[in-house]
Amino acid sequence: MKKIDAFWEQRNFNKKVLEVELDDDDSNDSLNDLTDDCASYDYIVAKVPKCRMDLVHGLEELGFRFMETQLEMTMNLLKIAETSRFTKAISEQIQFQTIETIECLEELLSNIDKDLFVTDRVSLDPVLGTDLAHKRYLNWIRDGFLGGNALIIEATFKSQKIGFFYFWKRKDKTLDAVLVSVYKNVRRKAVGLSFLEEIRSWLANEGYTRLNTRVSSNNLEALRANLFVSFEIREIYYILRKVTR
Repeated sequence: MKKIDAFWEQRNFNKKVLEVELDDDDSNDSLNDLTDDCASYDYIVAKVPKCRMDLVHGLEELGFRFMETQLEMTMNLLKIAETSRFTKAISEQIQFQTIETIECLEELLSNIDKDLFVTDRVSLDPVLGTDLAHKRYLNWIRDGFLGGNALIIEATFKSQKIGFFYFWKRKDKTLDAVLVSVYKNVRRKAVGLSFLEEIRSWLANEGYTRLNTRVSSNNLEALRANLFVSFEIREIYYILRKVTR
């Protein structure tokens, strides 16, 4: 069992948050270690390996509630498939611009509306909600930009801004896709898949070799899109949470 004091969530939720990662070596007896934490933290998130329903049920007995199944996905950028003929016409007209100034960043953030990630567990949680989820995302992106380890890209199609990517850079030319979305004004206009397909080639040309991401079971549309553009499922986890006060 690994415990992480998620101090960065204090300003997002106004709660003291603990993140707990369980592994296959943990037993239900291990959950007794959370007793003191329930008295010290306001909000506890637990991540459970697939097939460990005994741990899920044990957490439920402690007052935890299931929020989502999380799928970790990966893509080898050195072996990407050719662009689909169904999306190629649009893909070839999409261009990308790296966000490099605070002014461009703030303009990008202004395009992220509150219902952009409504399938996220924070947005769906009755004790948190969409407003806090929106605040959290903006803080993530801004912190990543100021910290210098983020790759933030905005996409345009026929000179119209259509969406963004927020990647976290690792040392081995691997990227974690933290947040990805098209903007509200172009949703359901057949650009989403092209948007995802074209970024693969762009990243490969920039020298990146692998792309990782996480998708919630609450977001079936994103899961379908990721599978379409050649992401593969690597791991599955169950996510539960407990509100203590």
